[in-house]
Amino acid sequence: MSDSKNNTPAGGAPDFDRDAFGRRFREVMDASEGNDALSEDGPETNDGGEEKKPQRKKKKKHVFRNILLILLALILVFTGTAVGAAFYATSGYKSLTLEKNEYVKASDLMHAPGVTNILLMGIDTKDTAAKTRSDSMILLSIDTLHRELKLTSFMRDMYVEVPGYGGTKLTHACAYEGPQLTVDTIELNFGIKIDAYCKVGYKLFVDLVNGIGGITVPEIDETESWALAKEGVDIAPGKNVHLNGHQALNYCRIRKGQSDFQRTERQREALSIIIKKAVKTNPFKLMKLAKKLLAKVECSIDKTEFISLFFKALPCLFSDIGQQQIPADGTWSSGTRDGLSVLLVDMEANKQILKEFIY
Repeated sequence: MSDSKNNTPAGGAPDFDRDAFGRRFREVMDASEGNDALSEDGPETNDGGEEKKPQRKKKKKHVFRNILLILLALILVFTGTAVGAAFYATSGYKSLTLEKNEYVKASDLMHAPGVTNILLMGIDTKDTAAKTRSDSMILLSIDTLHRELKLTSFMRDMYVEVPGYGGTKLTHACAYEGPQLTVDTIELNFGIKIDAYCKVGYKLFVDLVNGIGGITVPEIDETESWALAKEGVDIAPGKNVHLNGHQALNYCRIRKGQSDFQRTERQREALSIIIKKAVKTNPFKLMKLAKKLLAKVECSIDKTEFISLFFKALPCLFSDIGQQQIPADGTWSSGTRDGLSVLLVDMEANKQILKEFIY
């Protein structure tokens, strides 16, 4: 998912040269000071030989100019530092390739300028390289036009057409051929363009939550507390409950006593809290954590694109994160196909819901 530019070196995005910037900044300042200096002939005088007083407007103009130059310097230094941090965080990361979907025309997929869709996949194992079912599929949409982040859960038990395998549960696509087939399947069935994917295992999620100091969920109800206890996680019911990585993982995976719709709602809630918490985390700590985790993630986002997405997402982090589930309420029914309990989905209705929510 990379769009290389002509002025980008082979190793990635252009480096920020602080020394060169400093020299240029000093040149600008020296030149401007030279223009303001008094002439070599001495101070300007009036007809009586008295020195003229300096004009205040000109002085004010110079003050505002200097302030603008200093602000520009700070912006460039911040940008250069952020780019450098992004390169540091991705130094051990190797991107994978997301191939073109052979089963649907690109022109038939919903897309819009300013919207980037990344499929986040959580799998049923600690090993991201293992071929196994996808336990969680959440589409992260970065909408720079409206400055919003949006999370859309795709229910794993939906009965869909999996290219090359026929009708089956959506979760099986990952077990058959991994993320590529999962992306192809969602694009084919729901007509939405997916720009990249990231696949993570349980351990990475636990490390992420622990790395930002845990998360606080609004409430643990009686049923959730009971279900967690069944998994050996003792958390009393209550409001504003703080969870470490292990507890948060089990909270997101609760199955007993509740529906899969409630489970995916908890996953979106936890992911939203993680994003908001990360924004408030010490940037140096966050940079080191990102370097550690990105070396373990399976992802199709190019290194340089990570930097671009970082700056695209920044303005979106100060708004509420939108949430949606597919299939939406009222657009599905329970059924059985080939001995499997599945969700039978109104595809056209959900395509329209996706279009209205994401675009």
